[in-house]
Amino acid sequence: MIPVLSDPQARSGLRLDFVFITDPLASLVPAHDTTIALMEEAQLAGHRVLTTTIGELGIDRGRAFARCREVTLRPAVLSENKWIADTDWYTSGAPRRLLLDEVAAIFMRTDPPVDANYLRATFILDLVDPGKTLLINSPAGLRDANEKLFALRMPELGPPTLVSADRDEISAAVHSWGTAVLKPTDGMAGRGIMLLRPDDPNLHSILDTATVRGEQHVVIQQFIPEAETEGDRRVIVLDGQPIGSVRRLVDSGGGDEFRCNMATGARVVPDTVSPRDREICTTLGPELVRRGLVFVGIDIIGDRLTEVNVTSPTGIREIDALSGTHLAADTIEWAVARCTNMTEMR
Repeated sequence: MIPVLSDPQARSGLRLDFVFITDPLASLVPAHDTTIALMEEAQLAGHRVLTTTIGELGIDRGRAFARCREVTLRPAVLSENKWIADTDWYTSGAPRRLLLDEVAAIFMRTDPPVDANYLRATFILDLVDPGKTLLINSPAGLRDANEKLFALRMPELGPPTLVSADRDEISAAVHSWGTAVLKPTDGMAGRGIMLLRPDDPNLHSILDTATVRGEQHVVIQQFIPEAETEGDRRVIVLDGQPIGSVRRLVDSGGGDEFRCNMATGARVVPDTVSPRDREICTTLGPELVRRGLVFVGIDIIGDRLTEVNVTSPTGIREIDALSGTHLAADTIEWAVARCTNMTEMR
């Protein structure tokens, strides 16, 4: 069971430093981004919220540091199942250099792609002592868990999937399956995802472009019919356990969109954690925890696992708004409990 403290104001009075490694704050959407929800709850619980970016990380004499700014947020408010945020939703202080193994927790919340800059950041974070500082998520885990490929370690949980750069091999799979979905290996928010059909006269041209004429791997999954009627589901997994979900439905108004991503205009509707979600997490959860991937978003279509999102999983705003849950607060309370336990064990 995940320990949850019922009243964040009734804690021991310990004020913790929480560092969030994010994209530039001005680029975030406070009414949507899970990062902001977590920051708000940390502030409401009385902890110090500090932000930094990948470019502000460094190493000095073998110790990881960051130039951080203390941030004060004006929390969004919930109105008719929607979050409303001020235009000026935060203020930040002057930057100051902090040694990262002297803070309570670090939330790595930078969006993909997992490029050279991102990988360098994880190497810097490798120097943070995980016995002193809670890392959400583990830098080694972030490197190992490609969001499109990690689920393939447990192929029985997902649809038939092919990873290849060979256009003839991909075409054969599409003809065998009837319909397939193509995904780049490093994309997010539905970018680069395409529907493949064997009778499409543009099929070979699509494969030429997507694979850079056979030089770049792509992921090909057999199309799951439930996507058309049931959409897909984002399930938030904390410490290996599913704690909340939201369903994303294609906006069928124009009939020209099949992607169930909020970034592409999908509608979100309330949902609940299902017995199948728990079955999937019984298999997947221990492997996530073993790798230090304690805050994860998994995508499920029908009863099939399609993706494991570890870099900056989102969906908490929508789940809390539609389902009356408090997942952001629960996650911060879990982190506080884990940090407190780490301190007591030292």
